[in-house]
Amino acid sequence: MSRQVPYTDVLIDPMNELEVQHWAGFLQVQTYELRAAIKLVGPRLSHLRRYYGKSAQIIVLSERRANSPALRTASTWSAFPRLA
Repeated sequence: MSRQVPYTDVLIDPMNELEVQHWAGFLQVQTYELRAAIKLVGPRLSHLRRYYGKSAQIIVLSERRANSPALRTASTWSAFPRLA
């Protein structure tokens, strides 16, 4: 089982093509744009997310529902009638 690593600890190696492709897809930018941003702000993912304006807190919906009594029941409600 893999341990989750916080975004503040992730460093992107600009010489590793697979890593750059993965994180470029995650940040929704081109690989050359990611490499240019790494030169500007450094390889730390948290800094790159802030640079691209994607530094909002990531909320996993299932975890939020699990922690909120009001949201746990929200998943059962629907504006659409159930199909038989």
